[in-house]
Amino acid sequence: MTNALKLVQCTQAHEWDAAKRMRQKYFFDNVPMQDPYTWTFNDPKHFHVVLYNNTTIVGYAHLQRWPESRAALRILVIDIQFRNQGYGGKFLELCEQWLQQKGFKSIHTESSAQAYSFYKQYGYQEMPFNDPDGYVGDPQDIPMGKILIY
Repeated sequence: MTNALKLVQCTQAHEWDAAKRMRQKYFFDNVPMQDPYTWTFNDPKHFHVVLYNNTTIVGYAHLQRWPESRAALRILVIDIQFRNQGYGGKFLELCEQWLQQKGFKSIHTESSAQAYSFYKQYGYQEMPFNDPDGYVGDPQDIPMGKILIY
């Protein structure tokens, strides 16, 4: 991994293509179904960001604006050929910094059992998810979050 990492909100066709590919491949192909949340691409409460290493997109995240300066981390994924190289943690930190710069005070996610230790390593604690939209996640997921303003 190099130090040429940057988080960019999706605006270009190749960024949207990478976001759509990673969403489908790593989440919805497992169900299997077509991505039912493509409507979020045009909703101002949803942010779709990619992680670049130099000119290569290595990761994707879906963030959502919630009331009371809260944000939800809906998806965070690193493309398989770039995993286990430190990109996930750095991407998570960049998402947190990006949200903090936008005035968000906390970030919330629902962690799978496999990702639980990853989030704990970066300071996340078990806390209520309290989705204002009322979406119900996987009952096996663990609600976690982190305060961004210290």
